[in-house]
Amino acid sequence: MLKIIDTHQHLWDTANLEYSWLDDFDLLEKRYTPQDYRKAIGDLNVVKSVHVEGDPGETQVVQEVEWLTDIAEKDGMIGAIAAAAPLEKPNAESILEQLAAFELVVAVRRMAWHIPDNRFYASPELIAGVKLLPKFNFSFELCANHAQLPAAIELVKATPDVRHAMNHCGGPDVKGGEFEPWATYIRELADFENVHCKVSGIVTVASENWTPEELKPYILHLVEAFGYDRLMFGSDWPVCTLAATYREWVDALLYAVADASDAEKNRLFYQNALAFYAV
Repeated sequence: MLKIIDTHQHLWDTANLEYSWLDDFDLLEKRYTPQDYRKAIGDLNVVKSVHVEGDPGETQVVQEVEWLTDIAEKDGMIGAIAAAAPLEKPNAESILEQLAAFELVVAVRRMAWHIPDNRFYASPELIAGVKLLPKFNFSFELCANHAQLPAAIELVKATPDVRHAMNHCGGPDVKGGEFEPWATYIRELADFENVHCKVSGIVTVASENWTPEELKPYILHLVEAFGYDRLMFGSDWPVCTLAATYREWVDALLYAVADASDAEKNRLFYQNALAFYAV
């Protein structure tokens, strides 16, 4: 049975934490618990998850980690946390010091996806903040859409000592049928050996009635660019439920990589995440 580490799981508690981006997604604006997650995975052999921050308010990033640490101790599924941090702000190092006190925090995400400025990742302030991460042995969750990838490339060039995990396949416009220039940017990012890629978040940028065949060219391009040694499965649950169930996404990915060997699938779904996040 395929063993899975989910590198992109979310939980959130809208009663106690603020997530302003949820204002645009009414279907997601409720509480998601470990019990909801276990129901979603069903009989899939998900053995651990990497919890990725839900973009809480800047004053609540430590509070979110406290809440997740308590859940991890009680539930056991969360093996690592990628926390939020406003890395472009003057107090970034102070916040990183607070996050470093939590054993489960191994990575930091400063999401660009919802920021209108496509050059955000190339800003000197953000780059300076990302350069702080090795001091705390944190990797960076690089979350950019296709229009923001040129700035992401500049960020990666400027931070050779940081391990990067690109989220959500680099945000291709699958629904619009655009393959270029996304594909070229992906190849450029893959040229940096310190960049890994999560195969996640692609069903929500596909057509409303998407098919596995629609996703396949994008997934196979990631395989060609990164190989099976630097790709990691992520569900993006519960955001993925806007377009697919957890099982439907896993089945679509397995369809795309049907020609892969068992060893390659093991690296994609389990081994690479185990090494990258030490879960």
